[in-house]
Amino acid sequence: MSEQWSYSVKGVAEALVPYGADASDAPHTKLSISLPSDLVELVRAASVESGLSVSATIGAALRRTLADADQARLEAAIEAQNEENLAWAEAYLPIAAKLWSEIEW
Repeated sequence: MSEQWSYSVKGVAEALVPYGADASDAPHTKLSISLPSDLVELVRAASVESGLSVSATIGAALRRTLADADQARLEAAIEAQNEENLAWAEAYLPIAAKLWSEIEW
């Protein structure tokens, strides 16, 4: 395997384990793709390590990538919402302080 890919076969296999099972009853489509040879070597080695087929390993990698992208979008949305909530809270702070100061206890 070339130095371009410094991934650990065991690490790749372990990262894909939660995404490896394809329990769907959806039809499968045969697909012919071309990949760099060193990446194919990594996928084949990871499939042996994980006990999955090459197709299942590539499918798991795609599911993992899609799940990571969804999670990144969710985290970005939460962060944006947190920033907006903080801006609202900071804008309301002087009003709340004034109201609290006027309360007769």
